[in-house]
Amino acid sequence: MSETDAVFRIGQYFLGKRPNSDSWCACWYDPKTRQTKRASLGTNVLQEAKIKLAEYVTEYAKRRNEPTSETGLASVFMRYFKHHSEKTRSAGPNRRALELMLDSMEPGASVAGYTVAEQKRIASCLRGKGYSAGYTRRVMGIAAAAVNWAWKNGEIDRQVPIVLPPEGEGRERIMTIQEMARLWETDMPPHLRMFLALLIGTASRPEALLQLTREQCDLGHGVIDLNPPGRARTKKRRPRIPVPEFLRSWIESVASGHLVTYKDKPILKINGAWRAARESAGLPSEIVPYTIRHTMATELITRGVPEIEVASLMGHVMPNLRTTGRYVHVRPDFLANAKQAIDEVASAIDRVAARSMVNFNMRANSVLDSIAKDGTPMRKSQKTVGFLPERMVGATGIEPVTPTMSR
Repeated sequence: MSETDAVFRIGQYFLGKRPNSDSWCACWYDPKTRQTKRASLGTNVLQEAKIKLAEYVTEYAKRRNEPTSETGLASVFMRYFKHHSEKTRSAGPNRRALELMLDSMEPGASVAGYTVAEQKRIASCLRGKGYSAGYTRRVMGIAAAAVNWAWKNGEIDRQVPIVLPPEGEGRERIMTIQEMARLWETDMPPHLRMFLALLIGTASRPEALLQLTREQCDLGHGVIDLNPPGRARTKKRRPRIPVPEFLRSWIESVASGHLVTYKDKPILKINGAWRAARESAGLPSEIVPYTIRHTMATELITRGVPEIEVASLMGHVMPNLRTTGRYVHVRPDFLANAKQAIDEVASAIDRVAARSMVNFNMRANSVLDSIAKDGTPMRKSQKTVGFLPERMVGATGIEPVTPTMSR
């Protein structure tokens, strides 16, 4: 070991080779087994091996209560990404955010140097590069998550004060009823239409809907539990919400498994199909799946839905909501105002669009069910406009004008 030990060393790690092999390895002594362990670095070039050993140590070396003055932010970001963020759906955007942070810092910046003043300087630097206030806050929020992750996992010896920049004015795009109707009536594959129906019917986050299964939808009680079994409830809450009337036929069309599937398999991303449908509808690129969520929240508010119902439906945190939210779904009037408002929006789209909001196959079944055994049509209990009872849309049969309809 004396020859390899003298080659190159970083702390307890050093370069070495296995017998009868030219490839360099990262080597370290394991006191538990009393053996030297090795991990191949995939190169037989010494200079490359030195660089790869440094990367290996940064990623895999065990750290306990290291002084923040001796811990580089770059290594904290790398370890956070490799051990946590890389496994999430937002890995790509998170990696880009951490790269932007490193580009705005001095080379070799330490965790101790990440002071409040330095954070403000970086925020100003990002804004100077043309990034919005909202995106700047998100980028720095990911950096803050990395530093806090290192603290919570005992890798650094103290917590670092974090002050995020203000969000700035909201710039979310809100669609009109006419725009949503254009999107709905355009030709699109079945999995995207199911996804769009769920977006309108639940106002939920796209990721939650791509993971939604038939087993999470209790049509008997009229409740959807957006949090799948076994998933820990995080800050981005996935609440229990009511099933709007128009959405029932879409859920009923799936016997079991994921609601949004392509070739009978669940999908992770829907970006390509969404872009194609958006372009076919002649809508701008700023309209993304999240736009439907923002639009539905705006519609609920403008239609007078109580704030606590909107917060509960959207999965937002309000005082006492986390506790009471576990029980409100058993009430007969569970989010009744929100449910009715969603059905009103869907009915408005239904009357404008050339395609019905109700699943056609299920609607056909309903028509057949409405015919008596002797072949005569059964009498309807209420006149309907779109697919809602007339009382929900007003005596004139015209949807009440809202801010999004008049744009």
